[in-house]
Amino acid sequence: MERIDDLQCKGYRIVQDTEAFCYGIDAVLLSAFAKESVKKGYRVLDLCSGNGIVPLLLAAKTEAKEICGLEIQEEAAELARRSIALNQEEERMEMLTGDLCKIMELRKKNGERLSHRYQIVTANPPYMQSDLQNPDSKKLIARHEILCRFQDVARAASFALESGGKFFLVHRPKRMAEIISILRENKLEPKRLQMVHSYVEGEAKLFLIEAVKDAGVELRILPPLVVYKNKGEYTEELNYIYGIGKEERKNRTT
Repeated sequence: MERIDDLQCKGYRIVQDTEAFCYGIDAVLLSAFAKESVKKGYRVLDLCSGNGIVPLLLAAKTEAKEICGLEIQEEAAELARRSIALNQEEERMEMLTGDLCKIMELRKKNGERLSHRYQIVTANPPYMQSDLQNPDSKKLIARHEILCRFQDVARAASFALESGGKFFLVHRPKRMAEIISILRENKLEPKRLQMVHSYVEGEAKLFLIEAVKDAGVELRILPPLVVYKNKGEYTEELNYIYGIGKEERKNRTT
């Protein structure tokens, strides 16, 4: 079943398939974390793009010249293309269907290669390595490292970025040591790190990280981001990120 959701930003909307993998808070937080670095005229590439939520949010919130998504599942990529058309963003947005493990072979519709031409790359990759797998193949691919590993994601990001370009990522804290090691192996030096907590007293559930290609060593740890004040009630920072009005805040959930 399909539905069209309001993204709460400049009237932008997204087409979603409720039987596939709909976007969650991690994609929203990733786009918010990256947006200040997306300057006017920049080129942006989103890896593991799904139905295009991160590219759409960055299109709504920035003046990027070009925003391209890369997704391996054709059904999800087609939903993203329909959302691009729905928001009349065909001139600066494009969704490619392809395997990021073969990024060196991929080209845009105008024939341009993806290598070393982007100032910003984002990714909300599959988190899971466990044997507990969702029987729905669409959700399985989105959540588990079935078709790519994080090593592949980092390698693709490094390939696509120009020197000095920034890679923005959201992932699970239990894999942080591994993630940072792999980033550095691919010339992506971590520069900013923020932990995301459901509640102020709880342990972190996600982390957001910015890495810069070919940069020197220096990592800043930002104040933690807390999602909820009380059950079902966002903190003011989350309300700001979601763009929720005062009358909507009490009823809004993830």
